[in-house]
Amino acid sequence: MWKGFFPEGHILNQMSSALFTGFKKEFHKDGNHYTGITSDTDDRIHARNSLEEINLDKPAGTLEEGKYVLLRYLDFPWTGYYDIFKVINEDLLIGRVYLGEYPHGTRVFTFPMTRKYSFEQMTVNDHQALYATGTVPSAQDLQGVWRMDVISNANHAGGTAYLWFDVKPDGRIESRYLLMGLMEGLVTPSFVKDHFQLNDFTPFHDEIRKIADNFLVGKYVTSLPPAVSSLMQNSSLGIFHAEANGEFGFYYLLTRTDLKQLPTLTLLSPFLDVYLPDGLGLTFNEEMVGWYFEGATTPAPGRAGDLTIASRIPSSGAPAGGVDCKFDVHMTASDVNEFIDGPEHEAQMEGTISFASFQGANQVTYVVDASNSRFNYLEVNEATGEAEMRYHIEFATPQGRRFYLEGRKYMQKDEAGGLRGTREVLDDYTTLYAHIYERKDGQPDAHLGTAYMKFRTFEDLAAIGNLVGFLGSFQVTGTDDPILQMQARMRFLAFTAQFVQIEYDPLAPGQ
Repeated sequence: MWKGFFPEGHILNQMSSALFTGFKKEFHKDGNHYTGITSDTDDRIHARNSLEEINLDKPAGTLEEGKYVLLRYLDFPWTGYYDIFKVINEDLLIGRVYLGEYPHGTRVFTFPMTRKYSFEQMTVNDHQALYATGTVPSAQDLQGVWRMDVISNANHAGGTAYLWFDVKPDGRIESRYLLMGLMEGLVTPSFVKDHFQLNDFTPFHDEIRKIADNFLVGKYVTSLPPAVSSLMQNSSLGIFHAEANGEFGFYYLLTRTDLKQLPTLTLLSPFLDVYLPDGLGLTFNEEMVGWYFEGATTPAPGRAGDLTIASRIPSSGAPAGGVDCKFDVHMTASDVNEFIDGPEHEAQMEGTISFASFQGANQVTYVVDASNSRFNYLEVNEATGEAEMRYHIEFATPQGRRFYLEGRKYMQKDEAGGLRGTREVLDDYTTLYAHIYERKDGQPDAHLGTAYMKFRTFEDLAAIGNLVGFLGSFQVTGTDDPILQMQARMRFLAFTAQFVQIEYDPLAPGQ
């Protein structure tokens, strides 16, 4: 079996890319004659051939002196064409297609044909053979960033996406994709009996099998209605392939890369890839309001326990056992580059924290200890592998008692895309789960209660003045250059947008 490839840059190569098809030739000896079949890789054309050796002792048409193989087409409508082959070695031929009668036909195009080829020229049959011999990958087998190449009937596997399998410390696997450098999203994986499956918002699902440590093969398929399936039968249309069991989709290869995370989203890279001069800082204001529950605890540590705090909040009115609380702080990141590129994404805080009732005192406001308070933006929790916004706010009473608020916003996708996904982004960005502690000299810190707080700007979108005030609070320090100020703001916003798109995929259709 020989495979043909359209020449790079030739008009028929462009047609091949558009139609997602190529061609193949199979030759046999029949007595003293050689015969063959030329077919396209969509398996719709089956043109019979005859072959004969020709030895030219002088030029003929566009051919120079030499030995060639002449292939004639025996079936209409291909009888008006013929091929000329030059044998390079036992695995490589160079062919020309002519229109007209040999030897004076018009040369149409030149192409190579080979019996040995790389994974990049894999056929559907090759993929099916590898898939049948593959094994079930473990979670650790999948860890990392992989390049996806789709199997095309044009015999040119096309780079389509990057996939990132991220194994969390608790064994969960999150799998995200970057499609053509423009779209990113999240798919939720689950193990099934004979393959690794990823379910996302489409009716398609992935089935992945391991061939080698750095090489996987997979299928992305869905079930067709019986009426459509009977029409498709077991056929292929470019990059889409129908199977005998009624499933339809595309096949792909996954090759492990050296990347640690998905490449930068193409639309954001001009902003994220800018490295600003040293000394440029960023400041912004944040006001959060909510309720403090003195004496309350959570049933478990971490996110699972903190989420139960929300169950105390009624749909309207004040919660039982809760008192009003809020903090109004001014955040300062002394260096924009360090804030965005550093693992802690840390800023300092100053301002005030207030309670309607706190430790026996009513309507109290305390000054935030700026030297010991900090804010971490989208820092990854090593224990969970998920991003969090962390608030550590220290304050003291006039009597010298010292306290601190330890708060978390858990930036983790649990919902589908669409409106639900957008709502989840806002909920996670605006909801703070907090604990209040008192420092005790020579003793463990005492847990005093819990708090549930919301970022007022996004929680109350009708408060346009508040939103404008929040946006207006973003200031770049260390320069008067308006271009540098804009670049610094855009770098921060692009960093935020990249995280939201990778983690939440809010543009994906909802389930």
